[in-house]
Amino acid sequence: MSLGENILDHYNQFLGDYIGADVYTDNDYEIQILGFPNAIKDSLVFASFGLSKYGQGNCCEVILPVDDLYDECAEIFANSLFYALSNNMSIGRGLLIEGADSIIEGFSEKCGKTALYFTDVYVLPEEFAFVDNKCHIYMGFFVSKEESEYIKKYGSEQFEDLLEGKEVDVIDIKRKSIL
Repeated sequence: MSLGENILDHYNQFLGDYIGADVYTDNDYEIQILGFPNAIKDSLVFASFGLSKYGQGNCCEVILPVDDLYDECAEIFANSLFYALSNNMSIGRGLLIEGADSIIEGFSEKCGKTALYFTDVYVLPEEFAFVDNKCHIYMGFFVSKEESEYIKKYGSEQFEDLLEGKEVDVIDIKRKSIL
């Protein structure tokens, strides 16, 4: 089986069946965003598919679990991945992509979030994080402007400790900022 087939099988094993696959393209890249409605209660899990073929020695895909604003979140998710690829950013724990409102005007007014933050997957079983020990799967979630500033000032480790200490549900797109 190809890596792509392995990734898709992996997704199906852990996330169930997907309900749609939307193709997103920019000038240099093309990826799909798959939607899994039954992986996490009361949410939709978006999963990148095809991102791994662009990794410069870093095979990875990303999931984004959200509980609302699905169309807007998918658009911001895809564009954030394109931004990271176009700027040779290493997709993984600690990556912060700001500017959600520049992709979907008024997004931050609807939910109070301005950026997408990437980290290790912790909302699914540990085995989900790797496909055949070849491809790392990360997770993204939306953060507020204040949280973005905190990440830039204190780093991802302290930010994630704060989230854990306050038992924050990062899937809740309209959650209050922790700061």
